[in-house]
Amino acid sequence: MKSFSRHAREAWEVPRDLLLGRYPEFVTGGGLPRAHVPVFVFHSLEPAAFGKKLAYLASNGYVTLSAEEYFLHLMGARPAPERAVMLTLDDGRASVYSVGLPLLSRHGMKAVVFLIPGHVEQRPARALAAGSAEAALPMPEPNEGFVSWEEVDRLVRSGLFDLQSHSLSHALVHIGPAVVDFMRPELRAGYGSLDVPLIHDGHADLPAAKIPLGTPLLRSAPRLSEELRYFEDPVVRRAAVDHVAASGGAGFFYKDGWRQKLRRLQAQVPARGRVETTQEREAAIRRELQESKRLIEERTGREVTHLCFPWHVAGRTAARLALEVGYRTAFGGKQRGVPLTLPGGDPLRIARIGEDYVECLPGEGRASVASILRMKWLRRVKGKA
Repeated sequence: MKSFSRHAREAWEVPRDLLLGRYPEFVTGGGLPRAHVPVFVFHSLEPAAFGKKLAYLASNGYVTLSAEEYFLHLMGARPAPERAVMLTLDDGRASVYSVGLPLLSRHGMKAVVFLIPGHVEQRPARALAAGSAEAALPMPEPNEGFVSWEEVDRLVRSGLFDLQSHSLSHALVHIGPAVVDFMRPELRAGYGSLDVPLIHDGHADLPAAKIPLGTPLLRSAPRLSEELRYFEDPVVRRAAVDHVAASGGAGFFYKDGWRQKLRRLQAQVPARGRVETTQEREAAIRRELQESKRLIEERTGREVTHLCFPWHVAGRTAARLALEVGYRTAFGGKQRGVPLTLPGGDPLRIARIGEDYVECLPGEGRASVASILRMKWLRRVKGKA
């Protein structure tokens, strides 16, 4: 029932935002003036859905922009062509390579990938399916992983992808001692690992795959927010971690009531920790922005000057540091009072719209917003989005 209620609330957000004018006019049947360049955001790419959207764009004469072309349009230095759009792919998930590469090639489109270098995998490139028909392409796995550096190299060499920054690790940080979850097997790999706050072992932050099962996960916020990080004493984790290890390890999480058992155990442990200083916060945020830029530039041989804020969140410190380390734009999600960023708009608050609305753009076979809402409602009540 709680899951149903949550998905119902999420489904209501769209009609609410439509009523409040938070979507561009084309979503509700309006036109698309030349100065209006929608920026669409994708995550996992499903072959049929992504191919259908690209086919719609191609058949209706739309052109796709790189991050630099979009920046020049935003600055008024080079007007965008008619029916220009920008396709952004967040996180650098595995399907960017296995699905995105063949379908963008087929339809003559390009996209911007906001990459997380700290999550790019170390393995050989996977073999691509023969041909580019959607039916031949693999569906993303339920907990899809990320592209490898060898695949990144192939994306760059294709000429279809513009690789930009999504910060070094897309991190969350603990901001207080309240326990909200525990480290579980499904959070150790794939994009599930993005939901795990940074865990410090007293010397360094651990990769998700090495965080002991049962580790308490505390109330958290995006690293690039203004929140100060709470460093819990590693001692407070010991009881829960030891209990899981003694109760079957990963198998413990298949037993009924595991969460309640860990909560009761953790409730008996006094909270101990410290809050970082503002200087520590600034150094950590600078590293997230600077190292991401450096690593992508080293691996691709191309300048990185465009950023997408993880979780669509950035505090004053992150916005200032983004400029200091050399970014010229920063992309987010829906922006208050800005349905679509126009030339002269704030380059550090670029509005983006979800992939569902690509087929609401003017053109033959245009989808109505009502049909999009029906699709989103059905998907969410089934727990798929």
